[in-house]
Amino acid sequence: MIEKITIVGAGLAGVSAARTLRSEGYGGELLMVGEESHCPYDRPSLSKSVLAGVDDSPASLVEPMWFDEVKVRFLRDRKVSSLDLQARRLNFVDGSTIAADRILLATGSRPRKPIIPGSDLRGLHYLRTVDDSLAIREKLAPGMSVVIIGGGLIGCEVASTLRKAGANLVILETAGELLLRVLGPALGTWCRQQLEAQGIQIRCNANVVKIVGDDHVSAVLLEGGESVPADFVIVSIGAEPNVELATAAGILCDKGIVVDATGQTSSPWVYAAGDAAAWPLRGGGRRSLETYLNAQSQGEVAARSMIGLAVETPQIPVSWTEMAGHYIQMIGDLAGEGELVTRGDPSTGGYLIFRFFDGRVAAAVAVDAARDFATARRLVEGEMRVAPEKLKNTEINLRDLTRVTVGA
Repeated sequence: MIEKITIVGAGLAGVSAARTLRSEGYGGELLMVGEESHCPYDRPSLSKSVLAGVDDSPASLVEPMWFDEVKVRFLRDRKVSSLDLQARRLNFVDGSTIAADRILLATGSRPRKPIIPGSDLRGLHYLRTVDDSLAIREKLAPGMSVVIIGGGLIGCEVASTLRKAGANLVILETAGELLLRVLGPALGTWCRQQLEAQGIQIRCNANVVKIVGDDHVSAVLLEGGESVPADFVIVSIGAEPNVELATAAGILCDKGIVVDATGQTSSPWVYAAGDAAAWPLRGGGRRSLETYLNAQSQGEVAARSMIGLAVETPQIPVSWTEMAGHYIQMIGDLAGEGELVTRGDPSTGGYLIFRFFDGRVAAAVAVDAARDFATARRLVEGEMRVAPEKLKNTEINLRDLTRVTVGA
């Protein structure tokens, strides 16, 4: 009988799991452990409204009274030091222990750090927590030179936000284009052009070899000898799943905590969800997805699985971003194999790009086309067969295509 469930991690995946457990009728003891001193909060705003100073703090994922209302015991500012799988027990840094019949590891991820000289200098920042965002905001002043190492989603979002605040921005990206892994070369080029139109300098094929400074950063040195001046530096080169608890306990990990499509790890008592979990993908393979909507979904799936309501749910990457005044929504892997089809005119307004593979809609990206993205998502999730020429034709209602197959 499952009488005690402990969720390690107080982010979106953990909160989604707790909500689902209670909504599905689980009446046993439910504990949530968070390492930060804050109540669970919404992270996407950290690179946007909080960093811009529009909001003093991110939106809370739950109201303060929610924990009492649904009978969730919340331990904040507490760190689990180890798991004892045989005893089904969590050990804390302070020496205390807690027993649990089921454990959900929603431990999230941490920023990846560069292994180069100067990476320990003052003035080097990362963005993961609300404290990180506020520290960058406090440091910023109009006219400052800010170098961002890494041209992924977070790096581009941060650059766009800080540019609006009056900073002089340079993005250094090692690849030949921005956002290649997420959006592919065509849309990556478009995003670069939008950021450059804001006045942001972008250097692709830029390999950083050293952070320069005596005590505080003053420049970033590139391979080839070029020095890029910097009042401070923000590193955004990806994330590392927090797998240390799982690894030390003997749970299988491979670029994340390995789970099946219900969230169960190699231990029958332990589940994982969110950024820390390497979840199976619908198209094959598995990986940590690091997206808001996937973390929410995985928390819900794992919660049901823990109480005997398991439903295999391979994931499809779903995310969004805001940069340079544009709202971009994504589902699936646009950079994969197949044919790309554009619907709409990028020069005049909102548009969509679809990827076809094996005759089916495999991925989609909507740029300033939120209303159409809901339908595009249905096409991808349903792996629908739609004639590419019909998708290109904006005179055909996109919703009608969810009922049309190739040749119809």
